Amino acid sequence: MTKLLNFLARTPVLWTMFILFLILGVGFHFAQQAVGGPLLDMQMNAKQALVRLGEMSAAQKHIHLVATLTLDTLYPLAYGGLLAGLVWRFGGKFRNFLVIPASLAVITDFAENTVQAFALAGSESMLAAKDILTPLKYTSLILAAIITLVLLLIAVVKRLQTTKT
Repeated sequence: MTKLLNFLARTPVLWTMFILFLILGVGFHFAQQAVGGPLLDMQMNAKQALVRLGEMSAAQKHIHLVATLTLDTLYPLAYGGLLAGLVWRFGGKFRNFLVIPASLAVITDFAENTVQAFALAGSESMLAAKDILTPLKYTSLILAAIITLVLLLIAVVKRLQTTKT
């Protein structure tokens, strides 16, 4: 795992992850338009997801499934790689601990995608797992983003202090 995190913390890799994150994020806009509204990822629980699923036609479900299997498989790798790489690079002696939320966000996003793919393919009862997975994913992602922003702010302040002296 350390080799992977060392790789992700390299500047060219961080820039690549950032660019992929942006491009894939734009892709979700087009996916939402194609399915006629919010994707299942935006539904915070099984009840809301079942309602949203019921609003989609068979063609929209197919488009959503393709988006889930492509965009939403790459997206956690992009944001997770970016956040984990930045935390690993700037986290200092606590980086082993601080990288956990980013890793958890990716894992739960993959699990949520699997559940949603099964639901889009006809196994709607699988959506019950969203009651746990989706809030855990968003909580982990928000925590990872906060940790990353704090570490970047600390790095900038240290850099400015070093430049002044």
